[in-house]
Amino acid sequence: MKILGYIDKISEWTGIVVSWIIIPLTFVVVYEVVMRHFFNAPTGWGYDTLWMLYGAQFMIGGAYTLLKKGHVRIDIVYNTLSPRGQLIFDAIVYAIVFLFIMILFTWAGVRFAAEAWATNEKLSTTNWFFPSGPIKTIIPIAFFLLSLQSLAELIRNISTLVHPVRNSNGGIKLRPNDSKI
Repeated sequence: MKILGYIDKISEWTGIVVSWIIIPLTFVVVYEVVMRHFFNAPTGWGYDTLWMLYGAQFMIGGAYTLLKKGHVRIDIVYNTLSPRGQLIFDAIVYAIVFLFIMILFTWAGVRFAAEAWATNEKLSTTNWFFPSGPIKTIIPIAFFLLSLQSLAELIRNISTLVHPVRNSNGGIKLRPNDSKI
């Protein structure tokens, strides 16, 4: 399905883009450490900048991590299932845990961010008092991207359950490049 390819490309692209946040994050960490420990002059903005950069990278990278199958799974249960059972288990997890919960978090995140923008809310973790709207907007964006990727994975699992792809050994493959389950 073409739409699955588009969703995968969005997840891939956003994962690559947010991976570059590590560069300014590293510079801010080094600057803050040097100012704090060598000059006894910590910045008023360093802490907020660090957690906002890391938070954006962590949150938006979630869809990319799901695409690359990097999220934690309970292998004790999962590995005891048959290949078909694993597909059913994944479909249930994507449908209930990821998709349903991520849609709820997206909706709640939109309300959370909208309130921050409407009230001109400021962060009070330091004396910088940066507007909280921009970082709170990351929340619904991240959960929306994760919802999209969850939907793509759910469709893939259901499609494989209905029309299994067999490899030369008779095992079911989730995608053409995946190894045998």
